[in-house]
Amino acid sequence: MDRRPFDLDSIGLSWLNDLLLHLIIRPISKQLFQSTEFYSELDWRHGFIAGYSATPQGGTPRERLVPHTDDSEMTLNIGLGDVFEGGEVVFHGLRGSNHATDVDGCIPPRPGKALLHIGRHLHAVSQVTKGDRFALIVWARSWQGVRAQTCACCWLNRRLDNSCICGYKWN
Repeated sequence: MDRRPFDLDSIGLSWLNDLLLHLIIRPISKQLFQSTEFYSELDWRHGFIAGYSATPQGGTPRERLVPHTDDSEMTLNIGLGDVFEGGEVVFHGLRGSNHATDVDGCIPPRPGKALLHIGRHLHAVSQVTKGDRFALIVWARSWQGVRAQTCACCWLNRRLDNSCICGYKWN
């Protein structure tokens, strides 16, 4: 694995991505986020393995991940690996909100445990201080819903006007 995450579809594990989307992400996200997220059916997924290490090199090229949002409506993060320390998922507010920089919480990763969150929820991975930490990440999108009605940039930044450079007046 180089600096790019390890893509599951490229090695014949698309069935695993499909299984996680249909049996885990879709039904659970409908129950957990129904009142706060407005998208129709999640109809696309992308799964990959991300790696972090106390001693970055080759297969685990980084120690941490800076605050960011995902290019997804929902993200599933499944802890993999063995013995490691650090690498907590640190949540901030929703991107584009007044609380985007506030720290909402810190969740220590545990192999075999999963975390489901909104893709535009700002989050980071703290420094791994011992060992190697891996995670199976699955992004889910709603191409027939929210992404068919607005550009991903506006949705991600919670913009409700036509000021985006992706909009019709700019193209």
